[in-house]
Amino acid sequence: MKYLIAILLALLFFSVAHAEQLVQYHVGIRQITTEVAGTEVAARIYYPTQERASKTSFGPWELVVARNAVPTSGQFPLIAVSHGLSGNDWNHHLLASQLVTAEFIVAAVRHPDDLLRVGRPAHAVLRPLELTAVIDAVLADDHFGSHIDTNKIGAFGFSLGGYTVLAAAGGKIDPSRIAAHCAKSHNDPEFCIGEEGGTPLPIWLRVRRFFYSVPQVELDQDAHDPRITVVVAAAPVGLPFYTMDRVNLPVFLIRAGVDQALRFPYHAEHIHTLLSHTHRYEVVDGVHHYAFLSPFPESIVAKIGEPAEDPKGFDREAFLAEINTAITEFFRSHLVHE
Repeated sequence: MKYLIAILLALLFFSVAHAEQLVQYHVGIRQITTEVAGTEVAARIYYPTQERASKTSFGPWELVVARNAVPTSGQFPLIAVSHGLSGNDWNHHLLASQLVTAEFIVAAVRHPDDLLRVGRPAHAVLRPLELTAVIDAVLADDHFGSHIDTNKIGAFGFSLGGYTVLAAAGGKIDPSRIAAHCAKSHNDPEFCIGEEGGTPLPIWLRVRRFFYSVPQVELDQDAHDPRITVVVAAAPVGLPFYTMDRVNLPVFLIRAGVDQALRFPYHAEHIHTLLSHTHRYEVVDGVHHYAFLSPFPESIVAKIGEPAEDPKGFDREAFLAEINTAITEFFRSHLVHE
């Protein structure tokens, strides 16, 4: 009899464990908004739901999601995502979807007026403030607040978004480093566009910037958000930083091996040398700067240009499947399996 009970208990345990393995969340999606310095900041929230997902159009983007669905019950870690210069909240939707299936909630910020602000001192402060404001908004939101474990918040950023999440994590910058670098160095041309010694901005952009007023913000305020306890920065802007002494949290720093937009050794490598705290630093050989972006819809590839293009023979989807898995596992190791 005792052997029969043991077998039944084993079968019950196996059934429960197997059922847990079969649980797979669909990706819910909803937009929320907040405000920073009088300007609206939008964010796309990707989250676990048990409602049916279907092919849904968002302008040129088409994703298999459950729009405005009810979040599944439970509490989940939150990952805030910051896109690159002039990007948007769709740029990392493949990563966001993978994080959702791994039981995270993702808040992808859409930073407003990037091109009109870049190079202005306020821009360096506004971006991390926008990231923090979106975290505030998600935690206060009626749909998501109760579903987030407030002790488990991480951040992912690409390019200028990499700068954003590292600034929010406590990195300190000196904006004068940019002008000094661009005036004396001609080895970082993409980064130095619009700076003295760099390629001038296109006329259309100069005209728009002339009539644009950057929101007023205190330039010396501290943008550090201590709620962020894990950071992943992919091909980040790094030159403005002069110290990372306060960044004593887990960091996964990724450098694209053939990055022509942010040249070695001024950005990811510079951050690597500043980080005194133990961190993971990975150089991905043969990968270009924009490889971290989700593929663009075919209808807008020609309009987008370089960020949507890959060198001959490079498989972006295969690369993203690998790197997004590594990013997801890094977040899981520090926010789930602590």
